[in-house]
Amino acid sequence: MLLPVVKLRNLRHSRHPWIYRKMVQPPRGFDLEPGSLVEVRDRDGAFVGLAFYHPENTVALRLLTEARGERVDLAFLRARLARAWRLRKDAVDARVSGGNFRLVHAEADGFPGLVIDKFADVLIVEPFVAGWTHLMDWLAEAARGLFPRCAVAVRGDRRAEEREGVSFAELERKYPAPASADIVENGITYRVDFASGHKTGFFLDQRDNRAAVMRLARKRRVLDLCCYTGGFSLSAWRGGAARVTAVDLDERALAAARTNARLNGAGDGIDFIHADAFGELRERNGRGGQADLVILDPPKLAGGREDVDGALRKYFDLNREAMGAVAPGGYFVTCSCSGAVAAERWRQTVRQAAA
Repeated sequence: MLLPVVKLRNLRHSRHPWIYRKMVQPPRGFDLEPGSLVEVRDRDGAFVGLAFYHPENTVALRLLTEARGERVDLAFLRARLARAWRLRKDAVDARVSGGNFRLVHAEADGFPGLVIDKFADVLIVEPFVAGWTHLMDWLAEAARGLFPRCAVAVRGDRRAEEREGVSFAELERKYPAPASADIVENGITYRVDFASGHKTGFFLDQRDNRAAVMRLARKRRVLDLCCYTGGFSLSAWRGGAARVTAVDLDERALAAARTNARLNGAGDGIDFIHADAFGELRERNGRGGQADLVILDPPKLAGGREDVDGALRKYFDLNREAMGAVAPGGYFVTCSCSGAVAAERWRQTVRQAAA
């Protein structure tokens, strides 16, 4: 299959899979819709690779392969998925994860703008770029080949749809997610809500941190701020905490957390509070209501680069207030899921809050 050719303004010296619009010569004589698969050549006509093209975004090209002669088809996707699965099998302890893990980490696994999480017998596919609207049928077939017992479901990201100028709704109808799935992690059962849960439904990347909280919590008073569906709270409870208080402003998340507590017989061991973290902390700090282990895992505060400065101010205030709730000799666990905030800037902000 002949692909449209997109040329660069310069020679290619980088191996980064993104190529910015300012480095791309606009195609002449034809219009390409967002997510079109194209062949990329440099200024002198040398082959660069095959990529998803977006005519309007800052990142104009997202490379899928730089191998000459390779085709992006069902066989290509099968091979990429198999490679990702081999790596996960080497890296993930199935006894701890319960068979729940991130199968595909976007560009890191050669799938630009795509995440696939495995929850029990469900594979949740979350596309972030338009190109996957053209390849989803092949991708679903390749995934079923690797995991024949698993359902393949698509969950689109609304902000990605707006940014990419596409809709994932048709794919969501074609590959619907079940209402929920029960998974086991670190000996704890969670009901993952695919209808209203954030991202793919559950934050698998916090598994090791939840295990660490389980080890730290024994005989301690625990305060879990922005508790979401109760991952840290239940880990603390299972670890033998003296008392666990879980706080969140999202009523649906708290309802899910209560469900998870009931599934594990922890209903009486966790106090759930519907409140804003700032308000709860100020009230607690005003009366000296400290805890031996405080966990702060707020939602994403920076959606993009333009939000970074404001997000850092919020991280500073939140962490400062949360540290005030830590009893002498206690522990503080703090997290960030704002990918737009560089790790070192975030750490510096936490250090400044501590000072």
